[in-house]
Amino acid sequence: MNKISFLIIILVLIRFPAGAQDSCSYLVWSDNFEYTGAPDSEKWGYDIGGDGWGNNELQYYTDSRTNSFVHDGKLTIKAVKSSGSWTSARLVTKGKGDWLYGRIEVKAKLPEGVGTWPAIWMLPTDWEYGGWPASGEIDIMEHVGYDFGTVHGTIHTEAFNHSIGTQLGKSVEVENVSTQFHVYTIDWTEYEIIWYVDGDEYYRIENPKKTYKEWPFDKRFHLLLNIAIGGDWGGAQGVDPNLDEATMEIDYVKVFQKELPKPVIDGKKNAEPNEELIFSTLEIQGVEYDWSFPEGTEVTDGEGSAQVTVKWGNTGGNVQLELQSDCDTIAADPFFVTTVQKPSGESFEVPLFDDQNNNLWQAVPGNSNQLELAGTASLIAGYEINAPGENPHILYEFPDPVDLTGFSKMEFSLKTPAPVPGSFRIDLVDANGKVNLNDLFKINSFESDGDFHTYTYTFGQNPDGIYQLDLIKWIKVYINYGIFGKEGTGQVEIESIKLKNSATFTHENQFSSNLKVWPNPFYDNIQVYSPNLLRSIEIFDMSGKLLLSKLMRNLHTADLKLNEIPSTFILNATFQNGASQSVVLVKSQQY
Repeated sequence: MNKISFLIIILVLIRFPAGAQDSCSYLVWSDNFEYTGAPDSEKWGYDIGGDGWGNNELQYYTDSRTNSFVHDGKLTIKAVKSSGSWTSARLVTKGKGDWLYGRIEVKAKLPEGVGTWPAIWMLPTDWEYGGWPASGEIDIMEHVGYDFGTVHGTIHTEAFNHSIGTQLGKSVEVENVSTQFHVYTIDWTEYEIIWYVDGDEYYRIENPKKTYKEWPFDKRFHLLLNIAIGGDWGGAQGVDPNLDEATMEIDYVKVFQKELPKPVIDGKKNAEPNEELIFSTLEIQGVEYDWSFPEGTEVTDGEGSAQVTVKWGNTGGNVQLELQSDCDTIAADPFFVTTVQKPSGESFEVPLFDDQNNNLWQAVPGNSNQLELAGTASLIAGYEINAPGENPHILYEFPDPVDLTGFSKMEFSLKTPAPVPGSFRIDLVDANGKVNLNDLFKINSFESDGDFHTYTYTFGQNPDGIYQLDLIKWIKVYINYGIFGKEGTGQVEIESIKLKNSATFTHENQFSSNLKVWPNPFYDNIQVYSPNLLRSIEIFDMSGKLLLSKLMRNLHTADLKLNEIPSTFILNATFQNGASQSVVLVKSQQY
């Protein structure tokens, strides 16, 4: 007797290896429809279209409020016939609710009418085993109108599916399916899938533990809710010609899991010192949220909850989160927040040296060039350029990214003793390593009188939608670089680099590089116009060889005859303030 009892206990423990965790069940996703209007776009998307959906169905799925809406605490999906054609809705959680294992509950009231085919079902999110049916399908509930009151639960896989007559499933009779709400549920684990109606089990399929062909249910799936009209099964006995609409109501959708899902932190990735920020993650009942932040950041609201408000400190760092329950502990991946400095006052000066007169800049000459930095009051860059194509430059890195949207006008004080460089460019590089190629500060004309001269340019005039002037991490100064660069030795001396507050200078003082050249392509002559006074125009072939140089004497326009110029070339215009702009032109062979 004692031996038999002991054996029974052992068998019970083996049959339910996770029994100790049954008390921990986490509501990880839900919609109780406690709002009005369109279904929550953070939880629901739509499949839109017609063409039968592989089953010769009649409806066209839309995202219109005619076919899906929330009212009085219920989601309504309505199939409507208009001018002989049906529209309906097919709501999906893909990308907004995707799960591997869990208990999925949907409380619903079904439509009636011959030809209706409502479904509560699941499809693979990633289709890792291939198209249907290889990656699987789980039908939590299907109901066809001509067999009123019979609810079906089914799976489809490569080995078991209706197209070859081997699908696995079972049906159950449910009273008042169209006048009362019933809860349709599956419990899905790695071992089995169990179907319930109102908490009563009516079907169970166990994992045969063979291949994906029998059990592809070890990957993420998402939920679908829809009403189809007609089709191979729903329309097997036709569609009632007097039927004009059919409605399915959903009271709630809930998804539970027995293990805590790994949290994902959502929030702003760039912050100013003392800025108020909100960080959030999935809200799960019965779970403690343990947040941690870099030193100096203060939690002002929501401590211990799924959403916290903080006053950010002065330094960047990781936001970290750990979820704790009676059964589980799991941590999110660290969420790094960069502190962005925002200048104030009339101007912001880029440092050349630290308080001990140590140079803060780095020389990046390339393999074939030499570039050395010296000086204490001003920064001297001595160079020997043998390969301009290696883009020799000097580099400054801000300790934290800087928001320069309000300090976009640069004043660059530069001395260029003879021999002067062939080309010079100053880039503001964002934290992603991007520059805006439509918005470059180039200097191709220099004074060699031994004095400092200030060259100005206003960044941000031609935004490209990618480059971030509010997140500048580096300044690069190119010397004798690229196709306009020239070989040789020399030096340049930088006295200061200032960025001026946009509010302190007028529109008339801003530099606009809106150079216009037409026609392009051209045959013989071109017209050049700039709202800025032109100092000179140079023509280069595509290898960088100078073909023509014309002094403009501070005019706004130029008429150039270029009949001897090759088919494709570069026009470089230098303006009175020393900045420049280049345009690629193409020559036509004939009119």
